[in-house]
Amino acid sequence: MKILLIAPPIMDTIDGRLRVVGVDAIRECPPLGIYTLASALEDQGHDVVIADLILHGTRSLKAFENDLDTAELVGIGSTSMAWPTAVDVIHQLRQRRPDVPVVCGGIHPTLFDRYILKTFPVQFVIRGEGEVALGRLCDALAGRRKIHEVPNLSWMNSSGELVRNGIDPKLRTSELESSVLPKFERLPKSSYKCLAVESSRGCVYDCSFCSTPYRKTWRGLSSEVVVDRIEHALGYMDRTTSECVHIIDDEFSMNPARATEIARAIRRRGLNPRLLFDSRAPDLLYPNLVPAIAEYTAGLLVGAECGYDDGLEKVGKGTTCETLEQAAKVLSENGIAALADFSFILGLPWEGRQEVEQTIRFATHLFTTYGVHVMMQWYRQIPGSRIWEDARRDLLIHESMYDDYGFFRNLYLFKTSCRLSPAEIYEIADITDQLRWLAELSGQQRPSIVHHFPSPIAENFPREMLNVEDAGLANLRAIAHPPRHENLKIEGVRL
Repeated sequence: MKILLIAPPIMDTIDGRLRVVGVDAIRECPPLGIYTLASALEDQGHDVVIADLILHGTRSLKAFENDLDTAELVGIGSTSMAWPTAVDVIHQLRQRRPDVPVVCGGIHPTLFDRYILKTFPVQFVIRGEGEVALGRLCDALAGRRKIHEVPNLSWMNSSGELVRNGIDPKLRTSELESSVLPKFERLPKSSYKCLAVESSRGCVYDCSFCSTPYRKTWRGLSSEVVVDRIEHALGYMDRTTSECVHIIDDEFSMNPARATEIARAIRRRGLNPRLLFDSRAPDLLYPNLVPAIAEYTAGLLVGAECGYDDGLEKVGKGTTCETLEQAAKVLSENGIAALADFSFILGLPWEGRQEVEQTIRFATHLFTTYGVHVMMQWYRQIPGSRIWEDARRDLLIHESMYDDYGFFRNLYLFKTSCRLSPAEIYEIADITDQLRWLAELSGQQRPSIVHHFPSPIAENFPREMLNVEDAGLANLRAIAHPPRHENLKIEGVRL
């Protein structure tokens, strides 16, 4: 069977043009799921073509028209952020091939299989893991098994009724370890910033803001298998622009003893990878983990989220500000603080200005004291989190709001979670801009304090349209050249 697998990019309208945005704009990593599924299907004897639209920086299927014309099945994998592009792709392929079966997979179709099958011209949705289900769907379409026997499958029968087959148990660790490796040789040279490696699947935690799949469950591959995968990726570093391996786990160090052993296994084999990964602050305090992994670390992200303990408890992070600070200290003592990004969320549903300023104050303290880098982003309603599900249950939001480009610029969606006024958000932006300006005096090569201003506010409440005096912004200079507030001091950069 000939199968066309499509990876749509995240896109939005910028300056009147539809463009690839976010991580897909910098081509951070190839979509590992699509490339792995392609290898698995080829092992089963299928002819597979990958339409990696992220790589090509487009939504257009024009370059793949010949493959579309001869495809017997089209698969589309999508996150919620890329779903508007996936909808665009569905309409394109239906104009050319109204007859070809289409199956959607990934986190967004998994969450909303009923809605997607009833709204869009697709026949199938695979819910959850697709390694087994997609191959069995191909068997069913070829007449080698019954469609009811395909696990994880939602589909429309000939009477127009929606059928949801049963969900298979999650793949066991041994099954994940024996899965085929992605064929990175498909990639042209210097195509992506990094190559992706999955060393575990899932997360034992269930943070209220998190929309990643497989929460409350974690399956970690053995250290030797993980190093096998890293070594496999190292053979294709000419496909990258940074010669880095990105371990795409939700939390690489979920089991810090395993992460430590992975570092030791790397050393035993004489490898020298440059690794990017995410880590929890408590894991970094595990004895010998940071010293073991430090020499291979090209960058790590610590999800700090809040700068006050009550917020961390409400998030469900399983940590405290003291633990976050101790983690920053350990990174500093091992000489890799400058490689670490501590990520904070502003404007969570329960937060007022006081809580947001607490987070900014604590984040700045970590930078000035230990030299870690700080990222501050405003909370956005992304499907799948407990916060999102609460809003959906209260009829404040609906999955249909994510079908069109630019939903992350939607003011209504933003205000379903953020309590702060536009004026307060601009005042906070002034503070963060001044902190960033002061941080630049340190002369580091990359930004030490990054604040992403919420686009729904920028678009709908331009600063020049606000009453400056009522907003409390009088006597401020342009954001690009912020003044020093009297209550800001370079020593410790206090608010």
